[in-house]
Amino acid sequence: MSDGMTGALRPPRTTWEYAVSAADRLLLWHAENGHQDAGEESLRLQTAVVLAAAIHRWASDAQQDGPAVASAPLTVLAELLREHALQLLQECPAPADCGGEERARLLDSDEAFEHARRTAVATVQHHLDDATGIITIADRRRVFHAATVRAGLGLLADEAEDY
Repeated sequence: MSDGMTGALRPPRTTWEYAVSAADRLLLWHAENGHQDAGEESLRLQTAVVLAAAIHRWASDAQQDGPAVASAPLTVLAELLREHALQLLQECPAPADCGGEERARLLDSDEAFEHARRTAVATVQHHLDDATGIITIADRRRVFHAATVRAGLGLLADEAEDY
C-alpha cells in the first residue's frame, strides 16, 4: 500500500488492504516459479483484486479482520474462485486507490475477468501443489519472503510478521 501522497509503502490498514497484500504475495511467488505471465503488471493487478475478493469474503464469513486474513485456507479460496468469483468481485469493497480501477475494468470485460479468474485459480492451485496438508496463506510465509527478496522488493517489518 502507498501513503497516497509520496507513494511510500505503508503497512495495510483495512481487511481489504490485507487481502490485496496477501493476494499479491501469492501471485509474486507463482510468477517467480514458472508462471512469469502472472507477473505482468496489468494481469497481476487484476488477478490480485480477484483473489483478494475471495480472501476478503473468507475473512468476512469467518469473522476475521486485518492480518487474520492470513488464516484463510487455500482450498476454500480455490473453491470460492471456481464457483463464485464474479459475485465476490461485484461485492468486494475495492476503493479507487486500492483495486477499484482494476475491479471496474474486470466488470466491464468478460474476457479480462475470466483471464484474471483463471490466473487466480492457477496461483492458488500452484501453492497447494507445492505444499502438503491444510495450507493457509500464513503457511506460505517462507516462500513469500524468498520471492520478495528475489524480486528486489522490501518487506515492511509489520507486513513480514503478518505473512
